[in-house]
Amino acid sequence: MTWVLDTTAYSAAMRNDPEMIRFLRKRKPGDIALVPPVVAEIEYGIQRLPRTGRRGGLLRSRHQALMGSLRLLDWIPEASSEFGRIKAFLEHRGTLVDDFDIAIAAIACAHDAQVVTADLAHFAPMDGVVSRHW
Repeated sequence: MTWVLDTTAYSAAMRNDPEMIRFLRKRKPGDIALVPPVVAEIEYGIQRLPRTGRRGGLLRSRHQALMGSLRLLDWIPEASSEFGRIKAFLEHRGTLVDDFDIAIAAIACAHDAQVVTADLAHFAPMDGVVSRHW
């Protein structure tokens, strides 16, 4: 089973959240993955921090360490199809969800993976997307 960390889950890993660390330790190496939209959101958050300062340095260091130990799933053609399917489904229902969350879900679906998140409400309305809290 492949687990895709969304931005809330990846942030928890960066903060060494005890529950997230337990979740990660129970999984085999290679079972935990990231997707480009999560990396982009994390990079944005880090770039907003002052270049000097302890917090920014720690987060940058932790981000680099995690990036080196997790798989990065590609946005493959099937992810584009999944994105269109999920977004159209949500639109027909009148449900607004951020495109980055849809992209995370679409890439996870295209790779037969599940999304790990603290924002279950963001992913619950997406047809065909399996999500869980860590």
